[in-house]
Amino acid sequence: MGFPPAGRGHKATNEITGQSISDPILVGRGLSIGYGSTIVRRGLDVDIPEGVSTVITGANGSGKTTLALTLAGLIPPLEGDVEAERLAPAGKQGPYTWKSKELLTRIGTVFQSPEHQFVTSSVFDEIAVGLRTLKKPADAVTEEVTALLDELRLAHLAKANPFTLSGGEKRRLSVATVLACHPRVIILDEPTFGQDRLTWVSLVHLVSRLRDQGTTIVSVTHDRDYVEALGENLIDMGGS
Repeated sequence: MGFPPAGRGHKATNEITGQSISDPILVGRGLSIGYGSTIVRRGLDVDIPEGVSTVITGANGSGKTTLALTLAGLIPPLEGDVEAERLAPAGKQGPYTWKSKELLTRIGTVFQSPEHQFVTSSVFDEIAVGLRTLKKPADAVTEEVTALLDELRLAHLAKANPFTLSGGEKRRLSVATVLACHPRVIILDEPTFGQDRLTWVSLVHLVSRLRDQGTTIVSVTHDRDYVEALGENLIDMGGS
């Protein structure tokens, strides 16, 4: 297939961090997840091991995306707690209590609908937003953005409005906006949706390389080939 095999169980010890594969960087205990007063799932216990690729699977309506957004700190748990002691800013509790700037280098999220991430009028500026928020020097911003444009085959679209891109291009741009800030955990919701074979393989290799460099990956997906390539740790949400 042209991409690295997951190797179920992967390694007893992560070669980058030296941590046991069972050492979690994110922990959910007794979680009830949902929106407002509507609970989607109750009583979830979830461990996200550091430096490993975790894939969340399950039927439509089973709560996959809701769980991912809860772990990412973007919606609050309705019951229970999400703990991230090794990631948390001093004095902070679960990720939902962190400021957006604190999340940038800790937990980055690629949404299912890329348009929900776009806030500027050019592809270049979209990737640069987080770096500028972190007060990176202009030359460092240009270097990082240019590298990501090349990596994700978006260089020819640097001046284009993000909302004019094709579906596959929007997805790659949404990935680039998160990668720019090098978060320790990256959460991707349907990362390969809308990709052709060439860009699918490119994305899978990119995610594999990030994992091998020690980044913790959490992906929500229906893509069986993606699960085969990157499903080292599986969370099956089952039916709705």
